[in-house]
Amino acid sequence: MVREYSEFEPTLEALRKMEQEFTMLLANIPAILFKGYLDGSIDFFDQKVEALTGFSRAEFESRRLKWTDLILEEDRQPTKMIFLQALKGDKAYVREYRIKDKQGNVIWIHERSHIVCDAGGQAEYVSGLFFDRTEQKRLEEKLRQTEKEFHIVMDNIPAVLFKGGIDGSIDTFDDKIATLTGYPKEEFDSRRLIWTDLIFPEDLDQVKQAFIHALKTNKSYIREYRIRPKTGNMVWVHERSHIVCDPEGKVAYVSGLFFDITERKELEATVAEQNSQLSEANSRLTSWAQELEQRNDEISLLGRLGELLQSCNTSEEASLGIGQSVQNLFPGNSGAVYLFNSSHNLLEATTLWGEAPPSETVFAPDECWALRRGRPHGATEIAAGFKCRHVQPDQTAYLCVPLVAQGEAIGVFHVLLGATDPMQIERKENLALRVSDHLGLALAKLKLQEALQHLSVRDPLTGLFNRRYMEESMERELIRAARQGKEVGVIMVDIDHFKRFNDTFGHDGGDALLRKLAKFLQKHVRGSDIACRYGGEEFTLILPDASLEITQQRAEQILAAVRDLRVQQGQKVLDPITLSLGVAVFPGHGNTHRALLQAADVALYRAKETGRDRVCLAGKD
Repeated sequence: MVREYSEFEPTLEALRKMEQEFTMLLANIPAILFKGYLDGSIDFFDQKVEALTGFSRAEFESRRLKWTDLILEEDRQPTKMIFLQALKGDKAYVREYRIKDKQGNVIWIHERSHIVCDAGGQAEYVSGLFFDRTEQKRLEEKLRQTEKEFHIVMDNIPAVLFKGGIDGSIDTFDDKIATLTGYPKEEFDSRRLIWTDLIFPEDLDQVKQAFIHALKTNKSYIREYRIRPKTGNMVWVHERSHIVCDPEGKVAYVSGLFFDITERKELEATVAEQNSQLSEANSRLTSWAQELEQRNDEISLLGRLGELLQSCNTSEEASLGIGQSVQNLFPGNSGAVYLFNSSHNLLEATTLWGEAPPSETVFAPDECWALRRGRPHGATEIAAGFKCRHVQPDQTAYLCVPLVAQGEAIGVFHVLLGATDPMQIERKENLALRVSDHLGLALAKLKLQEALQHLSVRDPLTGLFNRRYMEESMERELIRAARQGKEVGVIMVDIDHFKRFNDTFGHDGGDALLRKLAKFLQKHVRGSDIACRYGGEEFTLILPDASLEITQQRAEQILAAVRDLRVQQGQKVLDPITLSLGVAVFPGHGNTHRALLQAADVALYRAKETGRDRVCLAGKD
């Protein structure tokens, strides 16, 4: 018996080794080996199914879970049909479908299987591999989207993108090649036609030399040459390309763009024909180059102007920057930016620039033809006799361009021109249009922004700062005073017997009094002081860097001066008023804005209780 066992020992050892190698192979292949049955159940040979589906191998092998249970409903019939077709054929099949894992995520499966039949030809089981193709499908979808976006870009750029070989053949990426040459894209892609066949013979040598020079230097080159399209006409091509080499330094292919510059070349030829002397032609080319450079500078300056306007928070800030920017755009000229006033009945100069700016800084809208017509007003209209009344009689060369935002005119961009050359005037008219577009939108945005800012911090009745702004300002001033070791005074003001005043003269009278008192308080505070409407008939004054003595003196001055205040309602002069005032000072009466306001309010209450028409200090009887 022992002898018989020893005889089989090598075989058993070989089997164990084979099983070990098989197990290692299963663990390392990027697929799951399975054995499946006609009822949809399966057996697995490794644990990778758990990472794929989230279900344990035991759940499948116990038949509590079938593989077909995981297949998405809409994929089940197609997968079944593939299986039936394989059953009728060579028993091997490949199919792709989706399953849902334990967390409900959709997973793409690529299955390669073979149906194993018994001796009678009946399907016994299926043996195969499951591959997770989810990431591949995601990448394929991303690739499709990228290709779609690529083709959109290709369709919209005014050039033909190509990939070329050193034999002169090309592959194109869009159908614009047909527009350029008259030959369909397939003619080039199939190699029935190569690009160099179309190049004029007399241009081939310089085309070749440009390629050789690029090969020796930075691999990039630009060349212009003529081709003969299918129609037989001549087409000028501007080519921008780059030579791509393999790791060994050999040319692999050329990637580049073809531009149709026929119109440009025809224009250059026409200009050349019209110039009888070479010096005259050089002069024109130099002038053209200078104009291009000037326009590039103008584009750059316009960009800077746009950035400047975007960063401004107020119209005043914008006006400071507009003058310098516009002066750089119109060197040697002068002008102004006029904006409608708040009543919209006059235009006022908010920005003046140049050595001789307009002397008229305010004018009515009907004095400007640009506003009356709603369009730019320049040399052509002036020559026809239509001259703006806001311009001096001796000024014959100028431009007026309406500043428009969202269909509404907000002002005028006005340029006084020194030069009268028609070409220069036309160029400056075009530049003025672009400048006015920037200014119109930016200034309208700033005005809206300022209006919203005003509404958010101002009391609509009195125009004073509101309570929210007062609390924010006081908190800021207290922090600054604490850091600098200074004091901050606060005066709480209340109108005595305001309810009786309101009952006697009505709400209109009460509102008139509040507005009049607000203006009075603004006149009796320093520029650094902050006057606010606290609520109802109460007002608050914040006095930065003011001691208790100075704050009390200011309160006493207000108390005395208000007795002479008279409010007029129509033809009627309303009764005089008195005030009660409470005074507190940081840090003596409070270290926070709430404590300080409370102290001033208590002092105000004491002023009321002790007879009104007086000033009381916080912490004093």
